[in-house]
Amino acid sequence: MTTTDKIALERVTSNVGAVINGIDLRLPQSAQTIDTVRQALINHGVIFFRRQDISLEQFWAFLENFGRPQKEEIKGTDHDRPSDVHTADMSPSRYSTATWHADTTSLPRPPLATALRAAAPPEFGGDTCWSSMYAAWDALSEPMQQMLDGLTAVHSIKPTAEGMEEYGHLFLADYEARHGGDSTHPVVLTHPESGRRALYVSECFTTRIVELAPAESAAMLAMLFRHIQRPEFIMRWKWSAGDIAFWDNRSVQHYAVPDYTEARVMQRIVLAGVKPGEPSALQPVGVS
Repeated sequence: MTTTDKIALERVTSNVGAVINGIDLRLPQSAQTIDTVRQALINHGVIFFRRQDISLEQFWAFLENFGRPQKEEIKGTDHDRPSDVHTADMSPSRYSTATWHADTTSLPRPPLATALRAAAPPEFGGDTCWSSMYAAWDALSEPMQQMLDGLTAVHSIKPTAEGMEEYGHLFLADYEARHGGDSTHPVVLTHPESGRRALYVSECFTTRIVELAPAESAAMLAMLFRHIQRPEFIMRWKWSAGDIAFWDNRSVQHYAVPDYTEARVMQRIVLAGVKPGEPSALQPVGVS
């Protein structure tokens, strides 16, 4: 455990996750505290704040220290005010949260980071897992890394829309009207702040590797999807009311375990990003 300015940081696993203690998110934070949180997020991929009894306005104000909030994709364009924070009963769903993914990589500019607060978690079940894409990349053999480096992959919203059954076609039509069709991103990212390499393909959104033949692409993606799920890359979080998870979509993927039947009410804020592979940084609103 390390301490800076009364902040205690406790690692969850050797590859991913850290809990930050000693911060009351109801209060304005010092520049030193924000820098400490930012660096912890870059280093550990996902960070946690336990049992934060905060308003939507306070949740919003804290996230603005790191970037510009934008609305959930299903709701439309940019946030206008804290009351736009996406609050929903996140029931188990195979087409979205119960599949390994970084958030909405089908977009030309996927979210840079995501924060999720447990407003009313179920009594048991409904944990969320995160996997380090740094560790997943580092564990690949050198020949495999050389082959993947420089390849690109198609990321599509269509698998999500297909899982929505009766209203999926309406969601897809609205999405394509606002964003166009599929997006193409690098298979491997170099994180602009840490300098580390990370895999950037997910079972939820990635449909094919552009430079490979269809059969080669299918086999390669199947292997990478399994590889990402190796236990040594993963941590699991049991939610308590008020817990906040804040993660970097460039370096981790997550999975909501669909093992509950009660309501699971969560509040989400996503921060606007850039096209993967372009420089981007976690910085306050209005700073460039």
